[in-house]
Amino acid sequence: MNISELRHPKEKFYRTLCIVFGALVWAMLLLGTVFSILLFLIPIALMLWISGKFFQASMFGNSVHVNAGQYKELNAMSVDISNKLGITARPEMFVLNSQGMTNALAVKFLSGKYVLLFSDLVDLLWEENANKDQLRFVIAHELAHHAAGHVNFWINLLMKPAMFIPFLGAAYSRSCELTCDRIAAEVVNNHKASVNALIALASGSKELVRETDLHVFVEQEQRVPGGFGFIQEILSSHPRMTKRVVALQQRSGRRSVSAQAQPAA
Repeated sequence: MNISELRHPKEKFYRTLCIVFGALVWAMLLLGTVFSILLFLIPIALMLWISGKFFQASMFGNSVHVNAGQYKELNAMSVDISNKLGITARPEMFVLNSQGMTNALAVKFLSGKYVLLFSDLVDLLWEENANKDQLRFVIAHELAHHAAGHVNFWINLLMKPAMFIPFLGAAYSRSCELTCDRIAAEVVNNHKASVNALIALASGSKELVRETDLHVFVEQEQRVPGGFGFIQEILSSHPRMTKRVVALQQRSGRRSVSAQAQPAA
């Protein structure tokens, strides 16, 4: 799977902008301080390594580690998706008590990388069938953050100066989410399940997903007040769920047209 081809155009733009700007700032800092700024990176790296070890201690001590002997279905999903994404060093996966929150996270420290599944999210998306594509979509989304380099320490360090530009960091984060939705939908190869996973996260109800009219949900985006919606969006790290669903719908439509245009073998 070619991750580069699946990156959202907005991410390609913001990523390039952040890398170029970040590289220029770091170059000026290095030259302006005669490389003495590197001395500050050593204690920062040490602190991050220590933080990673404390995080690892907390995860192994207070949540459930997914592996070949524990939650075998979840582990099989992680292995299969990681292989499809070309991830050789597979992130450690944990299920933790979320106390009502439905979320999942991709995390990376110098000492390791992780995918965290909140228990209520697993319960929300768990389906009584073999594929469990809604849950696979979310796991693929988080693994995609690792595969696409969104949590890579060195890349993020290079881009860090650009994150201080107002609204740029949030714009880059939103574009990364759209990229990971694309990648996850490609991995799952089940458009309905991919969209339903997002709708389930929006409603928080497993039962109501079956009753949700997709077109009516998408039409909600037209009810978002223009100016206030714009302000709300530029301050957010994630796109609105309606826009994420619209993006998947549009991409699915373009792929269908492309498939129909292919000449017969």
